[in-house]
Amino acid sequence: MTIPVEDDVRAVLGGFERRLRLVIDRAWAEWMDSDIRGRLIRNGAKATVVFDFIVRHALAEFDGDPDIHVIAKHSTVKFLFKGTVLLRFKKGNAKGVGSNIETQAVLDFIDPERKLFPELPDILKIEVCYQPDRLGTKIDEVAVVARDRNKRIWAYPLETGASAEIIPLPIRTPDTPAPEVVIRKPADEAEGAE
Repeated sequence: MTIPVEDDVRAVLGGFERRLRLVIDRAWAEWMDSDIRGRLIRNGAKATVVFDFIVRHALAEFDGDPDIHVIAKHSTVKFLFKGTVLLRFKKGNAKGVGSNIETQAVLDFIDPERKLFPELPDILKIEVCYQPDRLGTKIDEVAVVARDRNKRIWAYPLETGASAEIIPLPIRTPDTPAPEVVIRKPADEAEGAE
């Protein structure tokens, strides 16, 4: 295995990018609406709950899609797109890569030289990482990320699907000049001047 080339990954994921972003957005909305949100103390517990929401939404979104194969193993779920790109969802850390506890399974995934599945040809291992803002009230970034162990090699953002066309409006000039502004003294000041 080698480090994934961004153009190769984009070629495979191009038709799925909006759906990948929707999975994260739906899971985050569920988290924000959850009554458990205010009761969790540990950040790790929060990340685990959000990950569970993400996986559930991803399974629902990609169910029945012939181009996506779900690989559920060792309490995690990965998605194989078109037999080429192996993707996992992660909360991003300060380096912009998935935050992990270093297990053997994690080391196998984050090292591009390690082969995960001997029966599969070389696959491109990438992450879709979400980064919450400092207050945890919104998502600052969702990106497709290639990594070499703990180093972010490249990334590109998954933008929200919402976009609007900006229509310039003509500048309106007033038909008549603005009225003159007269500043009046308050009544109590006017009386004291006598």
